[in-house]
Amino acid sequence: MNVIFLDVDYVLNSIRKLQEVYEMTGKPHSGKDFPFDETCIKNLKYIVEQTNASIVVTSNWRKYEDHKERLLEELEKYNLSSKVIGYTPDFGNRVLEIKEYLEILGENINFIILDDYAYMEDLVDYLVSTNAYTGLTEEDAQIAVKKLNKIKI
Repeated sequence: MNVIFLDVDYVLNSIRKLQEVYEMTGKPHSGKDFPFDETCIKNLKYIVEQTNASIVVTSNWRKYEDHKERLLEELEKYNLSSKVIGYTPDFGNRVLEIKEYLEILGENINFIILDDYAYMEDLVDYLVSTNAYTGLTEEDAQIAVKKLNKIKI
């Protein structure tokens, strides 16, 4: 089974998109109103299509029902909402949360972590680190596919 542990902020949205929307609307955005970046979501779709991966949400968006609904609505536009199989628990430590979810999934899991947070301790080899300004780029997506197709635990 292939699994993507997915952060949202600065992975599926970007400062670039935020600036673009602000320039068009003159309105600041935050929380669940933060604009998603279509390019980033298309790059996530590419990863899923190339690897048949499922998605586990690690983002703080998982903590709020309205945020989760908004995320799933956005993913549905790209036929990705059905790929979300769960949400990591909330321990206040992303590495521990991912490890706990891996325990739930069991053996024979290939996984990657899409996140802008680079400190992943002993999981750093599974990380595809995104840039806050660009979010998930095409280059990141290609790296993710390579990692996901090679890494087995």
